[in-house]
Amino acid sequence: MAQILSEEYVTDVHSTESLAMNTYAALNLLPISHRSDRWVGRSAILDKWRVSGVLRDLGLRTPDTLLADGTSADEAVAKLSLPIVLKSRVDASGSGVNVFDTLASLRTFFATIQSPNDWFFEQFIHGESLVCASCVSDEGIEVIATYEVLKSIYPRGPSSVVKFRNDAKLEESARTLIDALHIRGLMCFDIIRDSNGVDWIHDVNLRVFSGFSMSQLVGFDFRGAYIRYLLGHGVIQPSRLDALKAESFAFPQGGKDMYRAGARRTAWLRSIQWTWRYWRLLGSRYFLYFTINRPVSSIQRTTARLRRRSHQPHGDQHRRRAR
Repeated sequence: MAQILSEEYVTDVHSTESLAMNTYAALNLLPISHRSDRWVGRSAILDKWRVSGVLRDLGLRTPDTLLADGTSADEAVAKLSLPIVLKSRVDASGSGVNVFDTLASLRTFFATIQSPNDWFFEQFIHGESLVCASCVSDEGIEVIATYEVLKSIYPRGPSSVVKFRNDAKLEESARTLIDALHIRGLMCFDIIRDSNGVDWIHDVNLRVFSGFSMSQLVGFDFRGAYIRYLLGHGVIQPSRLDALKAESFAFPQGGKDMYRAGARRTAWLRSIQWTWRYWRLLGSRYFLYFTINRPVSSIQRTTARLRRRSHQPHGDQHRRRAR
């Protein structure tokens, strides 16, 4: 990876948590003449278990946690109750987040974990799923947006339908965290607001966030602010929310929800407008990747998986069904 990166000057990098450690290690191998230092400091925020301790030290609410290494499933439930969350310390897009409603199901899953030190238990908080996203430059916060997650692509995964809102309380918590982290660039914080109105920060992501394009469409110019931050000049124009409590739909996963969101007689017109706006925002190559390349690749992977199964010896298939 370092060899690949050495072929160009690296201004900044945004990688998912699962790739970030290798990416930052590769960047460290590059001479200063081939890279900036904007990414420095982000590696310390990859470990979600350690981040929970940082949040507590700052006086911010975060769910209680227990490191899985040295803690049994029974002990975790006794201290944190049910439902309970079992998380990978480094994961992205909810891939390492598991919620269990029963002790039996937790025991079964926990028994399959080979490296307990890579996991931790977390208190489950009931409430609204909120996100606070921001772009931060050397001068401070340039753009900040808060929204409620109405629907996700899959449970605890990236959001597909969100509703933007003005939330001063949420923004204040985010400002406290941003000031303490001393990190610049794009970032977002995942929050649960419980029935008493208490905000619990349960995840910190120092990278491009899943609601980036949806934020852009309703008037939060994260793209422009981030480019100006990288270039180091230009006046940051204040962002505006096109409509209070505006709903936004991710492309292409939110297409069905967008189609059903308004009057049926105008659904096709809304679909065309929505598609055109994303084409302009994403550009033709990225747009076509989502609409053609990505679905085709998914079909090819599924076909290959089914083909491998069909070539297995019948005895193996029978034993798998018996198990």
